[in-house]
Amino acid sequence: MLKLENVSKRFGAVAAVRDVSLQIPSGKLTIIAGADGAGKSALFKLIVGLLRKDEGSIYLDGRPVGANDNAITAVTGYMPERFSLYPDLSVEENLNFFADIHQVPKIEREKRKLDLLETTGMLPFKKRRAGALSGGMKQKLALSTILLSAPRLIILDEPTTGVDPLSRIEFFNIIDGLKKDGKTIIVSTPYLDEAEQGDYIVFMKDGRVIGGDWIDTLKRDFPARLFRVLPQGNIFDVMLELEKNPRLRGSVYIRGKFIKYLQVGDESLLHLIPQLEAQEEQPKLEDIYIFYERKSGEAS
Repeated sequence: MLKLENVSKRFGAVAAVRDVSLQIPSGKLTIIAGADGAGKSALFKLIVGLLRKDEGSIYLDGRPVGANDNAITAVTGYMPERFSLYPDLSVEENLNFFADIHQVPKIEREKRKLDLLETTGMLPFKKRRAGALSGGMKQKLALSTILLSAPRLIILDEPTTGVDPLSRIEFFNIIDGLKKDGKTIIVSTPYLDEAEQGDYIVFMKDGRVIGGDWIDTLKRDFPARLFRVLPQGNIFDVMLELEKNPRLRGSVYIRGKFIKYLQVGDESLLHLIPQLEAQEEQPKLEDIYIFYERKSGEAS
């Protein structure tokens, strides 16, 4: 449905998006993962036409987007990182306002509103002012407003930032329902734990794509062995010593009370880590991201 080829965008000396090429699978949940400043928001704005790309091409259903951005905005629901609701309007009044903006036919409006309020669990709160909602409820209302137009492509920029853990789970349950309805969904997030719920993932850093694939494929074909090590002694003292060793530098990092060790190749350096115990484990997306991030640092 959506394809990008060598897309770049600069703001003066700053390269916000650098030579990005990717293809978004239709009917799936694609995660764009990376820290703040990775280029996620700029990439989304390029896709929906809020920014003009300096280089590259964007295709929708095989046709180039650019000369007529209406081609993509007509089928897209875009929720930016800071989505503005009207705090003095009720939940229902906000929905009515955005239904007017999206030119939702009046004959379909009431049914869509009711379906969305029921799906998001917001029906009991339809008369409550938006400004009095919790952070999670505001995000669910914001999502509902963009879904009023029944978009085929849904783009959500860090929708769960600042939202409590329970609301994050509820939000992704809604996303899962949208995917089951055949929607193509792209979500950016700095949280690698919630990225586990996606089908396809793209890792970004400093405006570049540093890795990505189907999540199951990334885990199955991970090109390293991962060990969780309980260190002997103070974990920070142990890490300081390990990072002085050029053979281990870049292969170890702290997670909780453990040191994670990435073994690339056949030679194991596990014996160089003072340890009480060590256990091999399957990588999570956080581990995979760290692997590609460090690999990209070596290449640059």
